[in-house]
Amino acid sequence: MNRLFKWSTSILLPFMCCFLILPPSYASGDYYSSYAELQQHEILHQDYDIRYEQRFSYLSIMAIHGGGIEPGTSEVAKELADHFSASYYLFEGIKSTNNGVLHITSENFDEPTARGMAQQSMSVLTIHGYSGSQPIVYVGGKNQLYKELVKQSLRKHGFTVRDAPSDIAGTSEQNIVNDNLLKAGVQLELTAELRKSFFVNHDWSRNNRMNVTPLFHTFVSSLQEASSSYQTFLYLQIH
Repeated sequence: MNRLFKWSTSILLPFMCCFLILPPSYASGDYYSSYAELQQHEILHQDYDIRYEQRFSYLSIMAIHGGGIEPGTSEVAKELADHFSASYYLFEGIKSTNNGVLHITSENFDEPTARGMAQQSMSVLTIHGYSGSQPIVYVGGKNQLYKELVKQSLRKHGFTVRDAPSDIAGTSEQNIVNDNLLKAGVQLELTAELRKSFFVNHDWSRNNRMNVTPLFHTFVSSLQEASSSYQTFLYLQIH
């Protein structure tokens, strides 16, 4: 009986697996593999928003997982861009719940306006959210000088900074952060604890994200310091 059971299991199990119904799944773990696919199922201005402004700057600041996808990232990106008149792009989840389905990994994020802006910029800084109960900034990307300026400025102002581990290193050529004229950008991953500390009462809900703390302004000022220095370097190199 036992031998018969083992034989039956070995034969039937592969067939049973074939009939399991699974939700969409891609190598990145995202629900959608591209913007074109997302666009077929999600409604602009109802499920997500796109905000951007092309300014006269060598750098573009982006939060492609903004709004409710990775709360706090679009607030940092927009404030930073406004501080030194840089171009910016925000892709924001605005669903009441389940904004995580709008996450498209950086390598696959192909929304035309975002890719076009990145490709016209000398370099790009992207702001992302990461898990973590400690306030940490993980720094990745291929632009070594810009990365060093960012790390130095953040540490000078009291933030904990670490090199990004391999899974969020931002070194792929297909990553939007590196899809620019220099083929090198900077990708920042901000832990959940750090992002929550940017808002009053640690409340990063949509209705409270306009109520920022002094730490938020210190963080943005630190990035502005580094970004302005790097943009000046680019200007001097070009001229």
